[in-house]
Amino acid sequence: MCASALKRGVKMHLESETRTLESEISKRLQAHHLLEIAELVVRVRGGVAFIKGTVPNLKQKKLAGEITGQVNGIRDVINMLMITPLPITDDESLGKRITQALARNPNVDESKISIEVVNGIVFLDGFTNTAVEKRLVEQEVWATAGVKDIVNKIEVISARPKSDVEVIGEILQSFSQCLGLDLSKMSVEIKGGVAYLRGVVPTDYLKDAAEELATWVPSIASVVNELKVLEVPAFKGYVPTGSGGAPVKYYSQMRK
Repeated sequence: MCASALKRGVKMHLESETRTLESEISKRLQAHHLLEIAELVVRVRGGVAFIKGTVPNLKQKKLAGEITGQVNGIRDVINMLMITPLPITDDESLGKRITQALARNPNVDESKISIEVVNGIVFLDGFTNTAVEKRLVEQEVWATAGVKDIVNKIEVISARPKSDVEVIGEILQSFSQCLGLDLSKMSVEIKGGVAYLRGVVPTDYLKDAAEELATWVPSIASVVNELKVLEVPAFKGYVPTGSGGAPVKYYSQMRK
């Protein structure tokens, strides 16, 4: 009897942990302002998360998998989200939807951003106060169904000179808010306008994206990227893409 009761107790505990994980994943996915998941279903079995539903583009499917993999207790993600066919969208309507998306984001000042759409390609111009805001603008655009590509010419302009401590804080903030990186595994050092990035990241993409974000900070002349890639299952193969499936181009590449 004691052994039977113990087994029941262990089973109930595991079921409770599973329900907690499923609830936490659902809450994070539903709260994320970049995601539009319909008919969301989350199941957790043995630390593996299974997510089902529909999303408008590949970018959102991969982002949902990344967010799920960041939940403590999840060791792997089986991403079964289905991508719904994208409607044919004219450039004017697409531009309006992008403007509305930027206006909904409290961390973006859309009044400083100009948007032009030509054959599904979005040209961004204007300025932001931080690299974080510039990255958030780009993320909002990619999350809009119908976007084929982005040319991001937004400039980051600081309102006043910042100390090295403030600049390091801005860079780390961009790593956390825009890339979801674990700051406890990273460090930034600035010497003579050169930013040295050190620590561990899950993928090559995130290593390159971190370098790109650091270069967007006005007072940074160059970046020495010493980040090491230590791949984890939840991030394996993760490369953010546009709605058409094309990988996001780095700003440094677009200027060429």
